[in-house]
Amino acid sequence: MIVRLTVLFQLISFLLCTAVLHAAAPVDITNDLTEYSLGQYIETLEDPGGTLTLQDILTDKYRTQFRKSKSEIPNFGFTRSTYWVRLLVHNASSSDNRWLLETGFPLLDSIQLYVAEPGNEGIPRLSYTETTGRMVPFSKRKINHRNFIFDIPFPVGKTTEVYLRIKTDDGMIFPISLWDRDLFKITVQQGQLLFGIYYGIVLVMIFYNLFIFFSVRDFSYLFYVLYISAFGFFQLAMNGLAYQHLWPDSPWWAIHANPFFIGLSIFFAVLFSIKFLQTREVAPKVDVLFKILMVCAAILSAASLVVDYSITIVFGQLLPLACIALAIPTAIYCLIKGHRSARFYLIAWSMFFFGVVLSTLRVLGLISHNLITEHGLQIGSGFEMVLLSLALADRINIMKKEKEDAQEMLITTQKRDMDTLQKAKDEIEEANRRISLSEEKYRLLVEGSNDIIFTLDENWRFINANRALLTHLKIKPENAISGSFLDLLFDESTASSVTKHIVQEKLEQLIQTRKPVDFRTQLKSPMTIEPKEMQIRFEYINIEGKNEILGKASSVAEDELLKYFVSENQTFSIGNFLLIAEDITHRLTSNLRKYMEPRDVNLMRLGLREIIINAIEHGNLNISFMEKSEAINENRYFQFVSLRQRDPEYSSKRIHIEYSIDPEKVTYHVQDEGEGFDHHRLLNAHAENNELLSHGRGVIMTRNIFDEVIYNEKGNGVRLIKYFSRN
Repeated sequence: MIVRLTVLFQLISFLLCTAVLHAAAPVDITNDLTEYSLGQYIETLEDPGGTLTLQDILTDKYRTQFRKSKSEIPNFGFTRSTYWVRLLVHNASSSDNRWLLETGFPLLDSIQLYVAEPGNEGIPRLSYTETTGRMVPFSKRKINHRNFIFDIPFPVGKTTEVYLRIKTDDGMIFPISLWDRDLFKITVQQGQLLFGIYYGIVLVMIFYNLFIFFSVRDFSYLFYVLYISAFGFFQLAMNGLAYQHLWPDSPWWAIHANPFFIGLSIFFAVLFSIKFLQTREVAPKVDVLFKILMVCAAILSAASLVVDYSITIVFGQLLPLACIALAIPTAIYCLIKGHRSARFYLIAWSMFFFGVVLSTLRVLGLISHNLITEHGLQIGSGFEMVLLSLALADRINIMKKEKEDAQEMLITTQKRDMDTLQKAKDEIEEANRRISLSEEKYRLLVEGSNDIIFTLDENWRFINANRALLTHLKIKPENAISGSFLDLLFDESTASSVTKHIVQEKLEQLIQTRKPVDFRTQLKSPMTIEPKEMQIRFEYINIEGKNEILGKASSVAEDELLKYFVSENQTFSIGNFLLIAEDITHRLTSNLRKYMEPRDVNLMRLGLREIIINAIEHGNLNISFMEKSEAINENRYFQFVSLRQRDPEYSSKRIHIEYSIDPEKVTYHVQDEGEGFDHHRLLNAHAENNELLSHGRGVIMTRNIFDEVIYNEKGNGVRLIKYFSRN
């Protein structure tokens, strides 16, 4: 007999030694890390019949069938197969007895552990075996913990082989970790604290609502207490604490408690929902479905005591989903029907639904096993319990509010006339207060503003203006009443009509779109020769059913960076729009203030604008002097220009502007895409042809402003130069 055992042991040792050559790379444990998640290091082998022994596993036939795990936490869902796990551990730390091996899923029925370590002459020997699981009484566990903990010595500097044989009727989930002893103790303490908080919430909800039940005799509270009590026991059984503390010597009950308490929880949850939502009155058809669900829950609880666990636990996973799938739409329906308390009920079951889905998908093997999915039920149910308790409290508040409202209605009826009179008096006082406040705000915001703030009627005539009009333009506000805003535009010799037309187009745009408009222009003052350049903003307002135009004129802010300016080169390409000509001349002359006086800058801007407008009108749009004159005289100038702008023959043509400035001079080169003109004839006609002179005053003005005005031979391009030293 001894000889046979010796031969068998040598065979096992030989096979273990051979297996090392084919196993996965070992996990190296060092002094640096205190926790190792071993999911990526283990190999698994499925044993569908559950008949393989360790001797079978170590043969060549099965040794090569192990497959490396692809996830941190292996999860094979519900299966009747037995699974073998193989793990190699190389101890590169300084201690043999520092480490604990944990299988972190307390619902595994049977776990058999085999450990082999190096022996004499390099031949491994079987050094340790242990059997545990839910089918083994908890009192026989070597380490008192809800999960399965193995105290395995790993010899320093050597590689140890670990084999696990796992069998369960629950979800085949086996998160495997290696812990430093000290860290494991700390982690256990933290876990116990979190469990204490969760079950503390459960107990508080039970006693609090039980006390209210005895006070108000509302059976909704009793059904709620029974529900969370049954659910609390289910959670204790689910995470292994019940087996550890409540029934440690009853493996059979430890296995069958889960589906039993699931059915009991659903039974009382449905009973609570029927009572709380009053489904018999609000939704009779749903009430029937709820009662059918109650029957199914009762059957599940009873069947869990006599039917195979692998069947009842599957129904135990599906029945909560059916309950939630019925509870949430019912809550929405009741909320629509005016059942205000259903709002907390709806949120509560939505949170619980989230936790149940995570837990169910984890057990079925459809999602990974992690901290969130493992404790999804605790997280969701914790929120649910608190919110359902709030729903019950809200229900009492609603009932109390309805009673108070009825009493208040009686009192209100008696005082209605007196309150109406007092309300009218208060409204008059409030109106007077608002009028006084509005006047004060007007004085502060309008009269105190440095901007010219005014209102116009739809004919652009002043209705009122603040004192800033006197400050900027030396015009008393009362003298401006009924005057036209257009009369304040600066007369720029021949360009005055263009300025007014451009401003009028902005105003027409305001009337058509009813959207605010902004533009920059020059306003005149009767007391000064120089114009005042200002930024204008118009927008529509309605006062007491009457349309008015609110305007604001602000001084153009001085560019603080201009003192650092030296030179600039820019190129622009614009379309044939007079509004753009107005805006771009401001841009092209903005930096001239570094080298020129404001009056000279204004003249430069006027001359440059004349050239650009001529390029648009007479160049790209091919408008003759006669056509322009007739259009202006007949007050249809902009309509005429608009027709030319839309004409396919001219619409694609552009004006090209090159601009450069340095401390010595500024140069502009303006070129259109038209046919050009005889600039020699125009300039020679200065003293001979008054009619031609009247149309060419813009060119003559430009020659007087700029030091050099040079046309190209075709006449569709001109170079303008101003030397600052001659300024």
